[in-house]
Amino acid sequence: MNTLAAKTTKYSATAESLSSHEAPEWFRDAKFGIFIHWGPYSIPAFAPKHSQIDQLDASDERHGFANTPYAAWYQNTMLFEKSPTAAYHRETFGEDYSYDHFGQDFNDALENWDPVSWARLFKSSGARYVVLVTKHHDGFALWPSDVPNPNKPGWHTTRDVVGELAEAVRAEGLKFGIYYSGGVDWTFKHKRIESFVDFMTSMPGDAEGYSAYANAQYDELIERYKPDYLWNDIAYPHAQDSFDIIAKYYDTVPEGLTNDRWITPDGQLPEGAFDKPEGLTGLLPPMPQVWDTRTPEYGMFDRILPFLWESTRGMGHSFAYNRNETDEDYISRDGIVAMLARSACFNGNVLLNVGPRGDTIIPPGQAARLEAVGEWLKTVGVAVQDTRSVQLAERDVEGIAIGATRNGNNVYIHLFGVPAGKAITLGLPDDLSDVTTTRQLGGEVTDWSVDDGKLTVSVPDWADTAVQVIALELSA
Repeated sequence: MNTLAAKTTKYSATAESLSSHEAPEWFRDAKFGIFIHWGPYSIPAFAPKHSQIDQLDASDERHGFANTPYAAWYQNTMLFEKSPTAAYHRETFGEDYSYDHFGQDFNDALENWDPVSWARLFKSSGARYVVLVTKHHDGFALWPSDVPNPNKPGWHTTRDVVGELAEAVRAEGLKFGIYYSGGVDWTFKHKRIESFVDFMTSMPGDAEGYSAYANAQYDELIERYKPDYLWNDIAYPHAQDSFDIIAKYYDTVPEGLTNDRWITPDGQLPEGAFDKPEGLTGLLPPMPQVWDTRTPEYGMFDRILPFLWESTRGMGHSFAYNRNETDEDYISRDGIVAMLARSACFNGNVLLNVGPRGDTIIPPGQAARLEAVGEWLKTVGVAVQDTRSVQLAERDVEGIAIGATRNGNNVYIHLFGVPAGKAITLGLPDDLSDVTTTRQLGGEVTDWSVDDGKLTVSVPDWADTAVQVIALELSA
């Protein structure tokens, strides 16, 4: 008997039943979460500098995979003999130094890890949820799993990183989610991946004994930690197994949610699964049958669409820490706050990744940006968090892109840039034209008026270097 299926109550393990689930209000309100990529790959912490993820295209796939900017792919890129990663590995660790050694190095470093300090930093950033990578493609588990890995015994942390971080962030009032690489596990199946075809054929399943292993680990993670968010990556071996897992999860955590990376080789895809919605930048996984939120990678949408989405990216070009990236390679404070404002206006969230070093320290440049965003949210957060998107008739004003959010009788107009003049005029929908008060968040308004459905606002100075927010109060 499938234990996952046997324990479900409200939800049946079918696409029809699971599709009736709705994302919880806490996720809609949060707008901002922290992603954490941290594991054995954080010890060498190497990827070529200034590579871009869009190198992984059809024109030269092999070069793209050999030079991926993603440091968490170190175990694969070190297999390309002429790659920068392979050269670094030979020069630093030696020709015959196995990737397996990094697991022990990571465990040794955990003696100095302070999850409480991490949680307090995340709280100060204004983020409302944290998603930890519990197992990446290298198969290393960040909890002392009772599910034995038949190919690499003991390939997990001795310290319960998942449990301790969950406790620490929840103590700060934040939600806690888990990432799990469901489609790829190099302890079960790995040859050098140098094309998208290789990537797809590298996914293990029943033949390798992986399906039962992944199902058991998911069961363990759900039972032991009751995550508020189940963030699967790449794919999953079987559609029915994924339905069993999600049904068990929804019944265990009623206010939880799942993402859109559960596509399965044997599952039927909905119509338009590979379509790219209008207004998208970045990468978007194909759409499975069951999901609560879409997850564009290093991209986002520039308009309101009839679904929730969550933009995810690293501080730099890599999710995991890359020693080659400097402060100048990280997204700026202005870039982050612009993402937060845009996503809020267009029905999305931002899941911003933090890549801790192998010695457990969050790089100062990354920590500084989190603190700067937290300061911005103290002033502008009311226009971002706990709001819902508003459709405006116009998409820009004087060349500056705009959007809007609402919370009750308060409407917030976001200008994604700094207007050239000290006044703007834009059209308001009929239901927003009864304005009683206007103010600029973080600044002043010298004059304003609403005439014939058009709002005109004058300011002495624009308040911010990235996003201007005009707050309108409507009559009750």
